[in-house]
Amino acid sequence: MSWSKLNGVAAAGVTSVNGIAKGSINNINGSATPASGGGDNLWIAAAKDGGYGHVEVTAGDAITGWAGYRDPDTSTDYTYIAYGKDGPGGSPRWVSTSTSGNRELRYSDDPETDGSWTDINISSGKIYSLAWSNDKWIGAGQMSAPQTVLTSSDGATWGTVDVSSLTGITTTNSFGIASDGGNNWIFAQQDRLYASSNHGDSWYLLEDFNDARVCHQVAYSNDRWFVWCTNVGTGDVVTFADAASSGSWTDTADTLLGGAATGPHIAACVSTASSGLSTVIVVNSNDIWRSVDSCANGSYMVNVLPYGSANGIAGDGNGNWVVVHNGGDISYSTDDGTTWSSGVENLVFDSGTENINHIAVNKYLPL
Repeated sequence: MSWSKLNGVAAAGVTSVNGIAKGSINNINGSATPASGGGDNLWIAAAKDGGYGHVEVTAGDAITGWAGYRDPDTSTDYTYIAYGKDGPGGSPRWVSTSTSGNRELRYSDDPETDGSWTDINISSGKIYSLAWSNDKWIGAGQMSAPQTVLTSSDGATWGTVDVSSLTGITTTNSFGIASDGGNNWIFAQQDRLYASSNHGDSWYLLEDFNDARVCHQVAYSNDRWFVWCTNVGTGDVVTFADAASSGSWTDTADTLLGGAATGPHIAACVSTASSGLSTVIVVNSNDIWRSVDSCANGSYMVNVLPYGSANGIAGDGNGNWVVVHNGGDISYSTDDGTTWSSGVENLVFDSGTENINHIAVNKYLPL
């Protein structure tokens, strides 16, 4: 039997023991060290009515065996989740967001365990997008005046940066934020992108597309920024720019998802492919658009996911992807989005199932 935790830390978060790499340790106190096979993936899902789902599998294996629980009760919807660290050079930490007015943020160092979450009450409104990179957490979301962006070094104590004076900023909510792994960040609001070049300390208007688009998820991979946008022409696009020229953006074709106008439940994500290019996947219900060459080309696939009503997607950078859906359903792929299987249908959270809103994996972004 393998050990799953060490001193309260999940196996996926343990990289070494007393200075010895985890991969070099056969067993601890008679329990075998979990097989790595390129690294154990710990997937954590955030759901409606207090639900969290989790599974830990060897990278490349079927992403099945999910379990769920409610923490602390059914009064709160968890809407977003991200993986990072509890301080500079620290240990793994997970932070999730919620719709509650007294636990807008929560953090856990052991999210497989019910009761492990600590609530954080903030006064600046709800957070709809959250990321960790280069020893810093940054969140954006409800832009009630005065508009602010939240920052933290440990995911537990948060401060605000006033962005109310930015050109074009409004009280419209923000739904996407990402970093290049250095000091550069981008968050999206409506048809505008705002950027920071000093690790979130100050911000400026990077791009005003000045059209009807709504920018949602933002991602970075292999020296390129990606932003998923709805309401462009007859449908959706991924707009992208190389890091060295982030003022020059290129849209994919506006028939990205079959030319159909799409809504906010579509998810986009970027993961690094072995070729050194990036895989980009955009999901609409159970249809996907997929590019394996950093959006130079892409293909649209109908009814490829075993379930519909997709809400969130995450990839581990090694070809493993998970999509979460309404009704407690989870889809997964282990071949970089070519084929998809059922991870679980109607995941039970203590009692009953729930819509699953978001998913994250224990990989430090950007990949």
